[in-house]
Amino acid sequence: MGIRFSRIILFNLFAVALTMFGCDDNGGLSKICPQPIPCGISQAGNIVTNVEQKGYSMYEVGECKFGTLRCDEEGNEYCDGFIAPSDEVCDFKDNNCDGQIDEDFDLDQDGETSCAGDCDDNDAYIHTSIQEICNNIDDNCNGVIDENVYKTCWNGGHTGIRNSPPSICKSGTSSCTAGRWNSCVGEVIPTQEICDNLDNDCDGQVDERVTNSCGISNVGQCTRGDRICAGNEQLCVDAVYPSGEVCDSVDNDCDGDIDEGIYQPCSTACGEGIETCSSGQWVSCTAPEPEIELCDGVDNDCDGELDEGCACIDGQVTLCRSNIIDRSSGAPVTCGVGVKMCDEHGMWGPCYFFSAEPEQCNNWDDDCDGNIDGQTESCGDPNTAGIGVCRLGEKTCNAGVWSMCHGDVAPQSEICDQLDNDCDGLVDENLNPHTKVDMIFAIDISGSMCGSINALIQGIGAYIVDFAGTEHRFGIVTFPGVSPMAGTVRTNPSLLPATHFQNVLSQITCNGGGWEPSYDVAQMLSDPADPFNIGWRSDAYPYIIIISDEQAQTWTGLTQTHIAPQMVNCMIGECVSGDSIEIFIIGPNYAATQWSQVTYNDPARFINIYPIDSNRYTQFFRNVFEDICI
Repeated sequence: MGIRFSRIILFNLFAVALTMFGCDDNGGLSKICPQPIPCGISQAGNIVTNVEQKGYSMYEVGECKFGTLRCDEEGNEYCDGFIAPSDEVCDFKDNNCDGQIDEDFDLDQDGETSCAGDCDDNDAYIHTSIQEICNNIDDNCNGVIDENVYKTCWNGGHTGIRNSPPSICKSGTSSCTAGRWNSCVGEVIPTQEICDNLDNDCDGQVDERVTNSCGISNVGQCTRGDRICAGNEQLCVDAVYPSGEVCDSVDNDCDGDIDEGIYQPCSTACGEGIETCSSGQWVSCTAPEPEIELCDGVDNDCDGELDEGCACIDGQVTLCRSNIIDRSSGAPVTCGVGVKMCDEHGMWGPCYFFSAEPEQCNNWDDDCDGNIDGQTESCGDPNTAGIGVCRLGEKTCNAGVWSMCHGDVAPQSEICDQLDNDCDGLVDENLNPHTKVDMIFAIDISGSMCGSINALIQGIGAYIVDFAGTEHRFGIVTFPGVSPMAGTVRTNPSLLPATHFQNVLSQITCNGGGWEPSYDVAQMLSDPADPFNIGWRSDAYPYIIIISDEQAQTWTGLTQTHIAPQMVNCMIGECVSGDSIEIFIIGPNYAATQWSQVTYNDPARFINIYPIDSNRYTQFFRNVFEDICI
């Protein structure tokens, strides 16, 4: 206000000075214009000149400036170019000539006017020079909301060391959209510790012992063990696993129940029964107990003697074939059947002739035709007679004794002869279509297999015995091998007859290293290039059986997607177009999905390695391949 007031005074001084200087028109014949000098115009509209000679400063603030005194064609003076103060507008100029530019257009005092780009002059935190933040507001007035706004993020549900090797954990980045932080991208959170020289669970320790982390459960006799690292191998130590339930007041199978479902035969003098285990004791035998002997045709006291002390029961009638007499004549009778009755004393009366009856094989003329025995009967199994090769035979009675059954044909095991040998209505069913087989057992011999390797060897051995003297050949590949070979061929030559194979099989032990590359072994065994030099026979069908107690692993980054095409498109052995390799897996249940593509999504091609049982393994192998037929 002080500058504006001084300018008003200055204009008044211009008016005074104007009365002293001007064109002389007091009676002169002509007007003479003064030399061009600075001038202004007062608020009253008068021209003010020669202000500098009066000691006043020039009016040259902001857009304001003095003009130049001139005369028009008629000799009238005017101030050319004079600019007086005007109302301030937002145009980057000092319109009111008060020494300030665009004042009153920076209401929020953030140093930026609305005409300079401040899109909200009522908020000091919104202008073009401020940094954008995540608030759903265009803070920097560029027409875009929350652009390029990021923050470092980490899942709040996890704790641990991050961004600091060997910890695998890393913070992520979150971007902002419409005032909200988006999900965290790129973070790496803790996982279960594995043996890889890294801190997978981000607790500051590498490959540490993890207590109570492996095994089945802490139920019953079972206890969970500790997972430790031995090289790259994970081992479970101090774990106790389930066993078959026995009657000992212990939850042996670790299912939360004690001595459940355990029964065994029991007996008394009177017979057999079943008893149940309860709290480690056998109870509730269902066998009948002995009673006092009665003359009732029953061995009541179960001593092996029927109605001892009683010849018979009063009123009891029975047939008889010895000492028969004719009731009317008292003469002896040598055929037919008689009857006798027990009297009140428990004694049998005489045997009186009753009638003839159908001849029986008893060395007696039952039908009274004068001939003793000599009859014939069909024999054999009537349920299968007439089905397949099965037939009834015939036997003959002579002197009360039946001869052997002659000419009957009973069901036999099915063989490859285009006949229904087992008499079930089917011919050559369930016989494997492959006439000659090359079978490779790929066996994990790492330390973790020590608990099951012997049972597996026994199971394989019992199975291989079935093939002694056949043309089938067998081989062993153990893994892990030595890089770059994932496994080692243990049979020499690679494929052996069953009898020679048994010798090699008995020498297998669990002395291999960790990190078992089962995927690599499967890939190499099914490779037409035959990197193991198996020497698959061109007239024998290939079988591959992979055995491991671990999840599927690889040295070379393989997945089952890489292996499955070689399995389904068999190019080894006697395979022809459209054939697939006979592949079977024995492993832990949790690895089944890791082999599903390789085994053609056929659950029958995978068996759980647990429980460890050699007989169970043998039966699985026999289900794989038991007989041949073409």
